Amino acid sequence: MKKGNVFILLAALAYSTQEIANKMLVKEGLDSFQITFFIFLIGAILLTPLAVKDIKERKLKLSANDIGYFSLNAALCIPISMALLSFAGKYTLASTSAVIFSSNAIFTVPFAYLILKEKINKATLISLIVGIVGVIIIFNPAKIAKGGGSSDLLGIALALGAAIAWSLFTVVSKIRIQKYGGFIFNCFAFYIGSLMVLLILLLTGRPIFKGIDGHAVLVLVYMGIFIKAIGYICYLGAIRLTSAVTASLVFLIKPALATMLAVIVLGDKLQLNVVIGIVFIIVSSYIAFKSKRASEVAHVVS
Repeated sequence: MKKGNVFILLAALAYSTQEIANKMLVKEGLDSFQITFFIFLIGAILLTPLAVKDIKERKLKLSANDIGYFSLNAALCIPISMALLSFAGKYTLASTSAVIFSSNAIFTVPFAYLILKEKINKATLISLIVGIVGVIIIFNPAKIAKGGGSSDLLGIALALGAAIAWSLFTVVSKIRIQKYGGFIFNCFAFYIGSLMVLLILLLTGRPIFKGIDGHAVLVLVYMGIFIKAIGYICYLGAIRLTSAVTASLVFLIKPALATMLAVIVLGDKLQLNVVIGIVFIIVSSYIAFKSKRASEVAHVVS
């Protein structure tokens, strides 16, 4: 197996365990902002040597404008998107929140069109429609009309909010990501985002260390090291050894893999509408991938 494909599989595995690990901590009574603070702080610390190395190689001098840009992205990514995703784990199944969050590519399309002026082709439009149908099926409008599943509905809505915020973060980050490189950009965003969450914890009187026992420490360290740091390093490695489009297979694999892991590890019991919604979202991601792949090949040929 090619090294690039190994990186893709490792990144997909890492990202697919995020909602499962988060669910474990939520069940133990940890606060979602508390979880978010520690995992991103750990991730930032681990990325620091790589970021310092890149700063030296690029001879980069950061200004107040750069810090402001990092702060905008940090806010969208950490205290908004990732915190919402963590809260979602309190109200719905880990598999459901993972799949809903994986639909973030759906919302990237309109944001990219409005902010980056990227064109929307026929395949992208079809992908967008199929993905939206999948999300609607998971929401189960018939059940909502009958007034059922209010707790699950809240979890799905929070995961959807996390996906939308992540989509905006993804698009905004593209504006300058080439200037900094992945390690520098994410290291600063992780540190600033962690500081933002720490301020929220202090201002709202939420616990910082309370409730963190030996098992919680292991899960937090796992999330910080394997999901946030190693997962991202593998993803960047996949991009470097293959291409950005091929590396996006990570997010095609995640909905199915995260669902299987949630069923095996947490015993999630999937409802039929969720299974059907998952299929629609995977098909949506596949259509988008094939379209981008075709564009990539056409660009290389030309």
